Amino acid sequence: MNDIKKLSDEFAKAMQIGLAQEESRRAIAVKIVKYISDSVDQEDVAAMLFNKEYIPLGQTAEFAVPGKLKVYWHEPGSYAPRTQMVQKTFTIPTAMISAHLEYELGQLESGRYGSMQDQIAAAKEALLGAINAKAFNTLVGAVATTDKNYGTCDSMLTYNALNSALNYVEDQVGGATAIVGRRNVLYQMLNWGSTGSADTGIMSDAQKEAIFKGGKIPTYRGVPVIGLPQWRDGFGKLTIDQDEIMIVGKDAGHYVVTQELRSQDAIDVDSLYWHIHLYMRVGFSVFFKERLFRLHITQ
Repeated sequence: MNDIKKLSDEFAKAMQIGLAQEESRRAIAVKIVKYISDSVDQEDVAAMLFNKEYIPLGQTAEFAVPGKLKVYWHEPGSYAPRTQMVQKTFTIPTAMISAHLEYELGQLESGRYGSMQDQIAAAKEALLGAINAKAFNTLVGAVATTDKNYGTCDSMLTYNALNSALNYVEDQVGGATAIVGRRNVLYQMLNWGSTGSADTGIMSDAQKEAIFKGGKIPTYRGVPVIGLPQWRDGFGKLTIDQDEIMIVGKDAGHYVVTQELRSQDAIDVDSLYWHIHLYMRVGFSVFFKERLFRLHITQ
C-alpha cells in the first residue's frame, strides 16, 4: 500500500507540472505498469492452477510431452524394445489482453476521476479478473460432459461428490494440487457441520471456528481450496460460472506469458484526452485432461 500511496503522490505532482510534458507523463506510466505487474504476479490465481512459464516474444510456445516409459521382461541377450520418449508436441496459442484507459485532461487534473489509487486498483482488478477467468474456463472446457472425469451433484456441493472427485484426481500421477470454483459454492462446505445437514459432523466446531476467524477455507484433505470472486467484464457479464468446480491435478497444463505487461500512452491533441494502453500476451492449455475432475452443480 505504501508503494501505491507514493505513486499517487508522484502523480499528483505530475498533475501540477502538467501531463503535457511527455517525460513526466511517461515516467508515471512506467511506474503504474511496474506496480500493476508486481501485483498481478503476487495475486495470480492462474499460476496456482497451471505451470507458469515465460516464453520470449517471437518464439512459439511449444512443449514436447514425454511418452510413458515401457518396461519389458525378456531373456538375457535378447532385444529390448525402445521407447520413443517424445509422444506428443503441443503448441499453446496466445492472445493479447489489454486495458486501455482514457481520461479527459481537464477532468483528470481536477480530480473528477477519483484518486490515482482507485484507477490503478481498477486496472489491476480488471486484468487479474480476465486472466483468472480465462484460466478457470480453460480447465472447465477441457472436460466434456461425456468424460468419465465429469460428475454432478444436485443443488449444492456435497461431501460425497467432492470426495469422489478428489479421489479420482488423487489417483492420477502427482495427485491433486487445487480445488477451485466460485467462493459462494465452495463455501457450502461450511454447511457440512451444521445441524440438519445431511453431512452433519464432518467438520468439527474447532475447524469451523478457525475458518470463520480466517475468512476462508484454506485446505481440504491437504489440498488448497481456491475460492474465486464474482468477476464481471466491462459489459457486466459474469465471467466465471458458479455451477462448476474443478479439481486440478499436478502438471495438468501450462500457462505461458510471451509478453509481460507493457504500456503505451499519448495525448490526443484534438480531443485532449490522455490514454494509456496496458497490454500483455498470454495463453493456456490443458495437456492431461485425465488429471482434472469437473464437478457440475445442477440447479
